[in-house]
Amino acid sequence: MTTYISMDAALRFQIDPQPGESARACTAIARSSISMTTGNLLVLGLCAAVGLASYFFTPATRLTTFVIGLGAVLATIYGLQAEGRSRLRRLRAADPHSVETHFVEISEAGLRTWCAHVDARYAWTDFTKVVENNEFYMFVRPNGSGAAIPKRLLDDPGEAHLRERINEWSPDRGANLARVLVR
Repeated sequence: MTTYISMDAALRFQIDPQPGESARACTAIARSSISMTTGNLLVLGLCAAVGLASYFFTPATRLTTFVIGLGAVLATIYGLQAEGRSRLRRLRAADPHSVETHFVEISEAGLRTWCAHVDARYAWTDFTKVVENNEFYMFVRPNGSGAAIPKRLLDDPGEAHLRERINEWSPDRGANLARVLVR
């Protein structure tokens, strides 16, 4: 059920998103671009700072101050995460673009993504890597944005053709793709 048109070397995909598919693609792209190690190091650093501050500034109540400080850091982190998820849910509910038909064209020059009112073109140098999960091929930019092609659009020959083009044109030459086709 390939829904792409091969134009010489270029590939054009028409994507009619299934419910929630656009949100899952955005989440997957963001996860693949943001290092969880950085976030974990930040939390560890904040906890260490609370521990050092409680040790040096409140010698009489070190343990109590540490527990209160650690609780405040964790409450702030979880509160910010909850607020972010709430805002994201509101944005998704109000976004008419998440269900409209859009297109992705992959060529030697880069990627072009467009719909009825937006047309964006990116050179391959604008991407850091191309990754895949069980649902998407994701073209990841350094700022956490990018494009995704649902694997449901591809039959076996179409997927093999896409992988060849990724290996040929992407900045990482397909190094972040699964070594074996996942079906």
